Amino acid sequence: MSKSEATLPKYQQVKDYVLLQIENKELGEDGRIPSESEFSKLLDVSSITVRKALTELVNEGVIYRVRGKGSFVSNRASTPADKPSHYVTLIISGKDMYDSSYMQIIKGIQSFLSQQDCKLIIEFVENDFEQERELLLKLMQTETRGLLIYSADPDAAKGYLNELRKKRIPFVMLDRSPSGYPVDSVTCNNPDGAYEAVQYLIAQGHTDVGFAAYDFHLSTEVDRYNGYRHAMADAGLAPSPNILFLQKKLDYNKMASLIHHGELSALFCANDRRALEVIDQLAVYGVNIPDQMSVMGFDDFEVSKFAKVPLSTVKQYFETLGYEGAKLLFDSSRDDIPHSYKKILLSTNLVIRNSTKTYP
Repeated sequence: MSKSEATLPKYQQVKDYVLLQIENKELGEDGRIPSESEFSKLLDVSSITVRKALTELVNEGVIYRVRGKGSFVSNRASTPADKPSHYVTLIISGKDMYDSSYMQIIKGIQSFLSQQDCKLIIEFVENDFEQERELLLKLMQTETRGLLIYSADPDAAKGYLNELRKKRIPFVMLDRSPSGYPVDSVTCNNPDGAYEAVQYLIAQGHTDVGFAAYDFHLSTEVDRYNGYRHAMADAGLAPSPNILFLQKKLDYNKMASLIHHGELSALFCANDRRALEVIDQLAVYGVNIPDQMSVMGFDDFEVSKFAKVPLSTVKQYFETLGYEGAKLLFDSSRDDIPHSYKKILLSTNLVIRNSTKTYP
């Protein structure tokens, strides 16, 4: 090795080695290059050094990666279907495209993609799983760097997720994921966030704390329910089945009756949508929030702080969720490990406003 070569950063030496192999035709178009471990032994460098070099070569379009297969020399004249494209597709199956939480997720994704010189395409479905499934099947036929999926029904999505895996199309599930089916996903720490919220209500003197779901088939709501149950159990409290509202449509007449008879003093809701609905509907029955019942939400939507009764809630960071989801999609450190999946849990914070108070 010459003196000038010795002064080069080690990752640059790895890059130069690959480029020289390509220039000398020892590696042709679509030819597989050595793995990280092979490079480490061949050039006596660390896997971190190799990863940095290969990532730069991917960004420069010299090589491309295929999960489970390895890294290959790019064909600059034409792009095979399994090579990464210059855009990522976000599929949102939700209530309202302009929901503040969705917009924050999009902002976070774009923040990361702008660093990768990659564009974002957004596909919105009006909370309809069949439309979501049909859209995903069409997207499988297009060239994309990968998919970020905010699904209406992650458990039902297992069918098309299997197809994505067969075609080796990278994807990351956002906010919610299928049960018993490991995937790359990013979500907030739902159990701990719920636990902290219910623990706060108990500390304020509430012993009859109920739970109200919104879409109880979602993993996020089940996790929040489990956090609620653990907080109650740790306080030596066993909630009556009468104060567990797990159905989509709530019986507000029954809820108001429980409140008026002193059987329900606080309600932890699976999300802010439910919590804000509860406050509005109970007003019809003459229930004053928080004087007669405290209400706690989860999410901290932008509108929650401006509601007629500003909502106490658990704040999750949607922009961070989007950023980390896009980052995970681009994660190249596990490309040579075909069945390795990663779940990222983001922290939450308790936000106290006017919808909760000390009991009695």
